[in-house]
Amino acid sequence: MRLAGDTAPCVAYLMGNHTIAERMFRHNPAAMLYAPLRTVLWQDSSSQAWFAVDQPSTQFGSFSDPRITATGHDLDAKLAVLLAHLGLDVPPALQPVDLPPKQP
Repeated sequence: MRLAGDTAPCVAYLMGNHTIAERMFRHNPAAMLYAPLRTVLWQDSSSQAWFAVDQPSTQFGSFSDPRITATGHDLDAKLAVLLAHLGLDVPPALQPVDLPPKQP
């Protein structure tokens, strides 16, 4: 983006675990569209730091497969733990939901 004249500090990361991704891949390889998760860290003009990531359950829920969706909810919970560990607010959307039992 610097070549376009933008000066905001920003970095994008891929965040994931291949064993978790495989739990979805076995049911639908297209789940790799969203695994690993894309994350972005940037600083705005007032020097405030920001972290952005797509909500895993929303992304993986788009496959309409309860096994993949359940893994997305598991990732929501893991993301919530990470944010809490970093001392950040955990958005309500990442709070646990009642899920059906996991299927193999």
